[in-house]
Amino acid sequence: MADSPTTATTTTTKAKSPSKNGAAPSSGDSYQLPVVGVRVPARVVDAGFWAGLGGAAVLGAIDPPLAILVGAGVVIARHQTKK
Repeated sequence: MADSPTTATTTTTKAKSPSKNGAAPSSGDSYQLPVVGVRVPARVVDAGFWAGLGGAAVLGAIDPPLAILVGAGVVIARHQTKK
């Protein structure tokens, strides 16, 4: 009997905490890791993403033009969701 290959996926959910005056949360948003239940500040997640993208380009895992396109796509997507 052959085992079927499985892929493990890790997803993060953006947890929004209401501010004291009931306004939308500021840049202090955090992400909660679903398996361990730890909250990670959004700035740490962003820094990790950009460091990983830059590191992949520097180490040659992806081509620099592709890294630029991916980075631009992320910036555009985030700008569109903030509107």
